[in-house]
Amino acid sequence: MQLTDQQLNIIAHAQGHAKVTAVAGAGKTSTLAMFIRERLQQGQNPKRLLVIMYNKSAQVDFSHKLHKVMTGPLPQVRTFHSLGLKIYQGLVQQGWLDGFQEQLITQTEQEYILWRLLQQHANKTLAQEILNDKKKWLDPMMSYMEQVKSCLDPAKAVFNQTGLPKQCRFFVEVFEAYEKWRKQQRRIDYADMLYDPCKLFSERPDLAAHYANHMDWILVDEYQDINPIQQFLLETLAGQRANVMVIGDPDQTIYEFRGSDSQFMLRYFDETFPDAQHYTLSCSFRYGHDVALLSNQLIHQNKGREPVMALAHESNPDTQVYLQHDDDYAKRTVQIIKQALQHHKAEDIAVLLRLWGISAPLELALLQENIPYQMSHHSWVLERYELQPFMMLFEIAANVFEQRSARQRNQSWLMFLTFPALKIKRAELENIAKGLAASSQNALRAFKDMDLPDLSSWQKQQVENRLQLVELALHPRITAHQLINRYLRETDFYKGLSDSAFSSQQVDDRVATVQGFARFMAKSNLSAASAYEFLQNLTHIKQQQVQDSGIVISSIHRAKGLEWPVVILPALSNHYYPYVNDGEMKQSSSIESERRLFYVAMTRTMQRLYLVAPSKAESEGAKTISPFIESMHVPDVLKLTQALKHKQAEVALPKTAKTLAQNYIETMHWPLTLQEKTSKPRPVKASVNVEQPRVEVWVKHERFGDGVVKSETSQHWRILFGDGQLRVLDKRIAEPMLQWL
Repeated sequence: MQLTDQQLNIIAHAQGHAKVTAVAGAGKTSTLAMFIRERLQQGQNPKRLLVIMYNKSAQVDFSHKLHKVMTGPLPQVRTFHSLGLKIYQGLVQQGWLDGFQEQLITQTEQEYILWRLLQQHANKTLAQEILNDKKKWLDPMMSYMEQVKSCLDPAKAVFNQTGLPKQCRFFVEVFEAYEKWRKQQRRIDYADMLYDPCKLFSERPDLAAHYANHMDWILVDEYQDINPIQQFLLETLAGQRANVMVIGDPDQTIYEFRGSDSQFMLRYFDETFPDAQHYTLSCSFRYGHDVALLSNQLIHQNKGREPVMALAHESNPDTQVYLQHDDDYAKRTVQIIKQALQHHKAEDIAVLLRLWGISAPLELALLQENIPYQMSHHSWVLERYELQPFMMLFEIAANVFEQRSARQRNQSWLMFLTFPALKIKRAELENIAKGLAASSQNALRAFKDMDLPDLSSWQKQQVENRLQLVELALHPRITAHQLINRYLRETDFYKGLSDSAFSSQQVDDRVATVQGFARFMAKSNLSAASAYEFLQNLTHIKQQQVQDSGIVISSIHRAKGLEWPVVILPALSNHYYPYVNDGEMKQSSSIESERRLFYVAMTRTMQRLYLVAPSKAESEGAKTISPFIESMHVPDVLKLTQALKHKQAEVALPKTAKTLAQNYIETMHWPLTLQEKTSKPRPVKASVNVEQPRVEVWVKHERFGDGVVKSETSQHWRILFGDGQLRVLDKRIAEPMLQWL
């Protein structure tokens, strides 16, 4: 294989610590394999060379690569977890740690245990809420525990760093109770493979010393994703003997929620392993010049990074970048997919999303076109919990709901009465659901005939109001879209979503799903009765699709380390890019973190990159294009390669894009001269996002009446209305319904 000078310099590194900053697609694993071959040829004992890869897939791929480039004994290639497990087993044999069962704790088992412990350690009020809304409480608890086990800090100290509200302080007790259960049962999961031995080493440095200084070389791939406990193990094993070489890209640090921190590569490595030699792999073998130019324009705005400029290798495909404007991103994305399918396999096309909720209208449109798609680790759109009330209403409208078993009807009625939540004890709602499931009368009449002495008149009215929606579903002229809208209004559905989640991301995911579903059904213009059969047909289409085949729909986080010939990034509005999670259960992501995430998304492509942003219309209430798109100056920067193809001598670029582009042109020795583009200054139009927060201002809502704004974020208003209710309103939904007084 033809190696670059940068790769050859790394391969020739013979002594001392080293840090390699490698851009996306820079051939770092090939370089690492050739480095190992060189060391072995120079007489290095393979038993004293350890390679640590980020996950099992990378470990297997790298092992195969080593077998291709060399013969004879090879070094250990492990993940951090497999390395931790080997050490764990040794400590058990020596009697320092208790033995454990071979069967690991599964995520399902872990969730069940934690859910039970949450109920046991919460007060009575919270215990009932935890029982009613499992996901709301379990998700942050799982996240908190993951953070505890990614470091060696006490559980209480970790809690204080999470930004969780005071009502969640009992999470510390839950964690400690879980650990007690785990030890009693002699069980571990993947995190414990590192957590248990590293905790022991931190308490017993004398034991840790027995595992140090056995290696001549320790090589760590994807170092930007390391967390504190992995760093501790690395330092322990290296001791004073090992030469440590790490390879990574701080611009691709996107797993902060798992404890990763770009500062490990930017600062901590040099502090821990002084006098390290620095190397760079700046040449990508994945994408063309347009992607390199644009991704540089994006990521160079970050201050927390190495000053590395990505370059596209001359042998790379001429990757085409298309910026398209359409407020209906799902429709445009399907059009792009249909066009791409003429030249690519479905599995070669990936749609990458910031939030899963963005996928809802896209999935429905793909099903309608009978285009297969795959989604890893997420339920497909019509299975999502937030859509189940509508699915039930359509079943009732089509007169098929009664065909379900009594148990299924009971479960559906309970879901219908508890989501969004009514201010009624769950035990009472369970009795009502059971009665409705057993009755042959219409729901409203069956409820009125029930003997419910513990319900107040106001509570009975709340149930009746919801059951009137069932009556409405049976109206022969009601359309599916009308029924959805009526349900959303009458149940205060979006407030219910907000109340049932701790993070704005969870809320926005569900809101995006419901809104996408509502828009799709509005376009279908079907009656409520016909909607059931229509959606059943879509369900049948999805069930007939082959698993793990079709268009790839993925979150950006799960796309890390992967690549596709065609990548589509839809919904590039300022609501999602950068995404600001202002919920009380999550700390806000930094703009730099969000920029890194978008950089990762862009650099997954090989041949085609489609950026789908809102239209350029500036009408009131229109979505704004992501500032990430604006900052890259996409149309202007794309002129560079076009000018090169057409042998133009000069190109005019905006001042803010010119410096980086000039550096790229000079590095690549292109015969282009850049001029500064002049343009008339445009008046800045005020928007909700740039105004000062409107607090203590009176408003009139078309449904809730007069109220006063108590607080405002970039996505929500909290308004205290005359009925005494403090409601959290999504700005996108509430803006047309508000009159400012």
